[in-house]
Amino acid sequence: MKTVYVTQETEFDFTDAERWGDIVFLTHDDLFNHRDSDHNRIVMANIRRRLTAFSATSDYILIAGSPYVAAAVFNMLGTMGYDSIRVLRWSNRDRVYTPILINTAQEVMTS
Repeated sequence: MKTVYVTQETEFDFTDAERWGDIVFLTHDDLFNHRDSDHNRIVMANIRRRLTAFSATSDYILIAGSPYVAAAVFNMLGTMGYDSIRVLRWSNRDRVYTPILINTAQEVMTS
């Protein structure tokens, strides 16, 4: 089964994203501005644990909430060896999510 990993739980309606897979929120917390924050270590460990089942060929990342959490998720996926990540992009005009492929070794391509 496909999964849509939402970077941060927010009050947004993710109903349209359910067309692409089951929704899994990676965190509801934001990151703190403290270098040695125990809070940040816990948040990052929880995100990493939730991403252990991530599949670059069937799953999607949906960016929501804090850009810092989103950056941490993409950095984490990179360190886990993923160089292509399928992302759901929201269209304000059409009010739907559209998949794009982000290949960190190349350019962004539409699907």
